[in-house]
Amino acid sequence: MCILLWTTACASQGYPLILLSNRDEFLQRPTQTAGPWDKNAYGGRDLARPENGTWLGITRCGRFAGLTNIREATSIAAVGAASRGAVVSSFLASSDNTCPSWGPGGQNLDATLDIDRVGGFSMLCGQFIRDHQNRVQIGSFGVISNRAEGQAHEKNYDEIDPRKPETYGLSNSAFTDPWPKVINGKRLLSELVRDIRRGGLSDREISLRGIEILTSDSVSEEEAWKDGNNRMELLKESVFIPVFETRNLVGPGDDATATAGQDQNETQDQALSGLYNLYGTQKQTVIIVHESGAVRYTEKTLYDWLQGTTNAVNDTVDINFDLDL
Repeated sequence: MCILLWTTACASQGYPLILLSNRDEFLQRPTQTAGPWDKNAYGGRDLARPENGTWLGITRCGRFAGLTNIREATSIAAVGAASRGAVVSSFLASSDNTCPSWGPGGQNLDATLDIDRVGGFSMLCGQFIRDHQNRVQIGSFGVISNRAEGQAHEKNYDEIDPRKPETYGLSNSAFTDPWPKVINGKRLLSELVRDIRRGGLSDREISLRGIEILTSDSVSEEEAWKDGNNRMELLKESVFIPVFETRNLVGPGDDATATAGQDQNETQDQALSGLYNLYGTQKQTVIIVHESGAVRYTEKTLYDWLQGTTNAVNDTVDINFDLDL
């Protein structure tokens, strides 16, 4: 039940984009820590499916994207024949300077990936440019989905005005029909925006505040998460998902149960032992983009699939690089 929160409301303070992400997954899902894939792209990678796609990434060329799954009625629909992560990778790898769209004027993702073979998803995607004063700004961005109005194979693109100072959010429902966790997350991010506008916050402090937002658990009772009958509603409420055990969770994480544990070597199998059916917030990410082109990418790993069920060791990576625009 991942969540993306982002804001363009600090552009006047030199931050055209601040992006927060929780990756909620089965703990056994093999995942590569955030870093450079090559000389251009940065992000974590999903190792459970052969495409080795991603849920979140940014390139030196100024493309960025983050994907959340649409909750499906069945596990078969949730998995899809092709990986959703490949959708993000495909967008990031493109040399086109427009966002993907099934409307006029945009890159058509169908040209590089058969979207009809992918489970339901929504993807935030955008492109940075430099303005006439050489400042980095968002040139175009929006949210693309293959489940418009909840219908399979119905494609939609919600364009967002990058000049509008606003705070946004996306989880496992339609962009235009947010779950309570998104509304709450936007409120918390708006409070951070207020403090940034007041001045005095360093990038490190902004990152730490972003992690605090991503760790917001609106369900205080630990026992409540053990109630399988009520768990789906709790997943819609809380930004942060504490680890719980499940054998019957149908929805965004189900591609993990269909693939994890297959084609793994012996060491990986041992590491995965005991992690099947454990689900929760696995990784937290804060991306800060400056108008200078400097990018700070912070990823905190709460549970590493190779380290077992305890909290991850050496859990935070900070990546700094400059956009090449």
